[in-house]
Amino acid sequence: MSFKEYNQDQPFLLPLSLYDFLTDGHLAQVINDIVNELDLRELYARYSDLGCSAYHPQMILKVLFYGYARGERSSRVIAHRIKSDVAYMYLTALQQPDFRTINRFRKDNIDILKGLFVQIVRLCIEIGMANVGTIAIDGTKLKANASYRKTKRVADIDKEIEIIDKQIEAILKECDETDQKEDEVAGQDRSIYEVAAELKERQKLKERLQRAKEKVLANNSKEINLTDGEATTMLHKGYRPEPSYNGQIAVGGNGVIVAATLTTNPADYEALKELIEETETNTGEKPLEVLADSGFSSYENLEYLEDSGINGYIPDQKTESIRKGTCQHPEFHKSRFRYNETDDTYTCPMEKTLPYKGLMKRQGKPDIRIYRCDACSKCERKAECTKAEYRTIGLDPREYLFEKMRIRLGTKEGKGKYSKRKYLVEPVFGDMKYNQNMRQLLLRGKLKAKGEFLIMCIAHNLKKIARYLIGTGNSNPMPCPI
Repeated sequence: MSFKEYNQDQPFLLPLSLYDFLTDGHLAQVINDIVNELDLRELYARYSDLGCSAYHPQMILKVLFYGYARGERSSRVIAHRIKSDVAYMYLTALQQPDFRTINRFRKDNIDILKGLFVQIVRLCIEIGMANVGTIAIDGTKLKANASYRKTKRVADIDKEIEIIDKQIEAILKECDETDQKEDEVAGQDRSIYEVAAELKERQKLKERLQRAKEKVLANNSKEINLTDGEATTMLHKGYRPEPSYNGQIAVGGNGVIVAATLTTNPADYEALKELIEETETNTGEKPLEVLADSGFSSYENLEYLEDSGINGYIPDQKTESIRKGTCQHPEFHKSRFRYNETDDTYTCPMEKTLPYKGLMKRQGKPDIRIYRCDACSKCERKAECTKAEYRTIGLDPREYLFEKMRIRLGTKEGKGKYSKRKYLVEPVFGDMKYNQNMRQLLLRGKLKAKGEFLIMCIAHNLKKIARYLIGTGNSNPMPCPI
C-alpha cells in the first residue's frame, strides 16, 4: 500500500510563523488584531518599572478573551491550552504564563473591563455591524460561586453560634482537665501550650458567623450566603433555589451586546432604565424602540419611556398570564372588569357594580382608588372571582400607561415588532450559556462577578465581529478604528 510520508521528527528547513497554522479569519486572529488597537493606557499605568519584568498585559488580555469565547474560563484550563493549542500559542507568542498569573490578572484588573467593553461596542458601530435604533433587553440568572447550603438566616446563624459556644466550652473544659492531670504528675511548673487547633477553628468560624449576622441586620435582608455574601437566592429552572446574580443585557443589530450590567435583584424591572442610559452612553445614540418581556413591565418604567420619547413594546405580567394560559379563571381578571366614568364605578363580568370606597395611601407613590363589590355573597361564581369576602379592585392613576401599551401591542405592527425580541436577545443568552459555558460565575462578590460577566459579553461581541467580517468577505480584519 502507498501512504504519504509520516515522520513526527521531521525538522523544518525554515522557521515558520504560528500565524501560518491558523486559517484566515480565525477567531484568534480577530481577537489579536482588535486587542492590538484597544487603548490600554489605564492598564499599562498599573505596572511598575521596578522588579522582574511582567508578562505583557496585552497578551494575557487576548488569552482571556479567546478563552471565554471558547467557553474555557478556568485559569487552569487556559494555562493548559497555552501549552497544547496552536491558537493560544499564537496569541502568547509561545510564552507560558501559569494559571496563577492569569487568575491574578483577571481579579486585579476587573474594574477596567467596562472601558474595554465600550471600546469594542463602538468598534461594532464604526464598522457598520450594529445599530441601536431598536434594542431588545433581557435578563438571566447566573449561579454564583457558592452553595445554597451556605445560605443562612439570622435564626440559623444564632443556632450555629450557640452550638459553637458549647463546643468551645467543651474543648476548654477538656484542656483544663488535661492540665490538672499533668500538674499532678509534673508539678505546678507546667509548659505554655499553644491553643488547640480545633479551638482556633471554632473561634474563627464563630467570628465569621457574627460578621455575617451583622451584615444581614445592616442590609435589612433575610439571609446571607457565607461563601459569597453579596449573592442573592434566586429560583432557577424547576424552582431550584441557588445563590445567584441577575445578568442584564441590551442587544442591538446583529446580536451585538451594547449594554450590560449585573444585579442582585431577582426581578428584571429595575434594570431597564440603567440599560437604556448605558446604551446611550456606550454608543452615543439614544434608542428609539425598546423590546422587553413582561418582567420589565412597571408603572415607573412605562413613565420613564414616555418621558424619554422612546417607544416601548413591553407586555404587562397580568396580560401575559392570560395569554399564556397560566391565569386561573381569566374571565374574572381585573382587565375583564368594565370601568364606568359617569358614576366612577366598575362592573364585573356578572354585571354587578363595584362602587368607589376610598383611597389607599402610599408613601412615595400615587394613592390607589379602591372599588369594592357589596353583592359578592349572593354571586354563584364568587369562588372563581375571589377568596376574600368581597372582590376589590385597585385603580392606580397610571393605569392608562398599561392600557396604552396593550393597545400598541395589539396592533399588527406592534405584534411584529415585539416578535423581534425572540431572535434579537434570547439567542444571545443561548449562545453565552451553552457555547461559552456561562451557567455559573467563577469569581465571588458583586464587583468581580460583574467584571466576569463583562468579559463574557466582550467575548460574545468579538465572536460576532469575526462572523461579520467573514460574512462581508473580509477574512483579514482591518485595524480597529477606535
